[in-house]
This record gives sequence, structure tokens and C-alpha cells, in this order.
Amino acid sequence: MDESLLIEALAGRLLSGVLLFLYLGWGVYTLRLRFRFHEELRPAVEAVTLALVALFYSLEMYLLKAYLGPMHVYLVFAVLGLFVSGAALYGPMFISLSSRLLVDMVMPAERSQTHEPQYQFAEALERDSDYEGAIQEYKVIARVFPRDADALMRVAENYAKLSQIEEAAGWFERALKQLDSAEKSLAVTNRLCEMYHRTLDRAQDAERVLEAYLDKFPEAEYASSVRQRLERLKAEG
Repeated sequence: MDESLLIEALAGRLLSGVLLFLYLGWGVYTLRLRFRFHEELRPAVEAVTLALVALFYSLEMYLLKAYLGPMHVYLVFAVLGLFVSGAALYGPMFISLSSRLLVDMVMPAERSQTHEPQYQFAEALERDSDYEGAIQEYKVIARVFPRDADALMRVAENYAKLSQIEEAAGWFERALKQLDSAEKSLAVTNRLCEMYHRTLDRAQDAERVLEAYLDKFPEAEYASSVRQRLERLKAEG
């Protein structure tokens, strides 16, 4: 094989490998954010990510055809593998972005333009014990007001009422990141710590939550009690 063609082939395979690593790594990272911590990327970041995934597909298809040939049987399996992995890694992101755009399109103008969250409908569902319906309404509010910790906590509380503690813990974690009050953060931290320690039997996560509180509010009035609880947890472990 001509030396220049060999170098070109090696460069193409190296580029393909690097892009595949980034494709898989970013996909796993975003899935972990979504399903472990219930965090979503900003719509603009999701849109750019999906556009780059489409570009990656185009480049991979070009390279696969160049090295395998347009009719090679392995090409079919390679393309199938790409799209299956894409559905698993980036399907939730596509659905999330699509749903956000849909909400923006169908939401009444007066509701979308308000500067304050409107909880009345969700609260009515909650009073009727329709916790799943309330969760969906609170999630809509959380998307419109992503820095509103109260909406996030309401989602968590309703998941807890459904005994879906894993889901509740993820939303409480997300709410903690938006809270700037040491007192309010303490209440959520203690609730979350109890969930992890007693209900989910995840002592390490309970310790992590307490340590995060101390990192954020090292001089808070309640820091000493949090340190004592953390020490007790570590002693038990």
C-alpha cells in the first residue's frame, strides 16, 4: 500500500476512535446526570450535542464506507450498532429537548410570560392525591423556572409520597444545588441523608450529602451538628 494512503488510513482510524470515545463518554455522562442526579442540560447545550451527534454519524458513515465498502456486510452491523447506541445514549436527550419545545409551543401565553411559578393546578392535583399528575405539573414549572428550588422539592416530595425514594432523592439533590439558605439547605440535607442512610442503605451517599453541606456552609450555625452526624455515620461504617 502506498505510504501516503497508509498514513491517511491510520489517521482516519485514529480520528474515528477519538470521536467514538468522546461520543460514548459524553453520552454516559449525560445519562448519569439525568438518571442519577435528575439534572438536565440547558436546551442550547442539548441542541448543540444532538447536532454534533448527527455530524459524528455522518463522518463515521463516510469512514466506514471508505474502509469497508458500501456493500460490505459489516457495514450494516456497524451502522446498526451506531444507531442503537445513539438511541440508548442520546434518545432521552432528544425526547427531553422535544418536550421542552412542545411545552413552549402549547403553553398559554399568559402562563409562559409570568415571572412567578403558578402552583395552583399542581397543588389541586396533590390535594386530590393525584401525585403522579402533580409531579408532571411541577416538572413543567421546574423546566420553566430551573432555578426555583421549591418546584424541585415539590417534585421530590410527591415522589416520596409514591414511595419512589430513589427518584425523590435525585430531585432533592437537584434542589440542594439551588438553595443558598443554610437553614433551608439543612432541612433538605437531613431529609436526604435519612433517605440514603435508612431507606436506600447507601451510607456513602449520606456522608457525601453531609460533606457537601459543610463545604457550602462551613461557618453556618448548624455546621457543628452536621459534623457530629457525619462523624457518627463514619463511625457506624
